[in-house]
Amino acid sequence: MVQISILLHDEHLPFCTRKIYEIYCEFEPQRAKAIINGALDKFAIRLYVLECASKKNKRSAVRKAVDALMGIRHQIGLSILTNAAHNMRALTTAFDDLALAAAVARMMRLGDICLVSLWAIQDQKK
Repeated sequence: MVQISILLHDEHLPFCTRKIYEIYCEFEPQRAKAIINGALDKFAIRLYVLECASKKNKRSAVRKAVDALMGIRHQIGLSILTNAAHNMRALTTAFDDLALAAAVARMMRLGDICLVSLWAIQDQKK
């Protein structure tokens, strides 16, 4: 008999929409949408770079990708990623490959949740 397990991560984040609404209040709707979409594109690209660097076990590239993600996080109010990013950054100097892989997987999951949440907000603003 073969047992197959599926892990389902149902992680709910206290997502902060304040920054998005501030951008929409400060700029005209088209400009606000362009700013947010640009940041989302950069964020999605950096998540992909992080995943690729992790798979190749390039710790310096992982660190750079995390730093880039944290810069983008300020633009669109993703402060919920701070703890995960600090943990991952610390693990890039350690020699615990499993812990780093787990931290990257968590960051990818959190990043995906954030992107989906922000895209939902964008859809509401259309």
